[in-house]
Amino acid sequence: KEESGRRGADDLVLYIGKGVELKGTVNFDGSGRIDGKVEGKVVVKGSIVFGEGAMVTSDVEGDTVVVGGKVTGTITARQKVHLLRSSVFTGDLIASSVLIEDGAQFNGTCKMTGASSHDENFNKENGKPILAAVR
Repeated sequence: KEESGRRGADDLVLYIGKGVELKGTVNFDGSGRIDGKVEGKVVVKGSIVFGEGAMVTSDVEGDTVVVGGKVTGTITARQKVHLLRSSVFTGDLIASSVLIEDGAQFNGTCKMTGASSHDENFNKENGKPILAAVR
């Protein structure tokens, strides 16, 4: 916590453990971890981690979303989605950055957002790419 008593985005403000089942909408600011079962909607201003034991049937919105368990639904991340090798994801990913580890199961579609337009990928002053693939 900050000295003022306010929580930062990195503080763990939600934990749903193994054996816990939740139906409905989860909405919070900060970081959270879910290892249990969730059905409904998860809305986070911060990051959320779905652990290896998580079983989630939900639409998820957050800054950073890390999946280690089984998630079915739509994930919309303002920053990035990370599918760990233990993850099984079925649905739609919408994010500006996606990392899928070897062994992860991804069944669905992916839409990249953010700096996706042609003009945004180039430096307007010298016409050189801002992003480049390097071997």
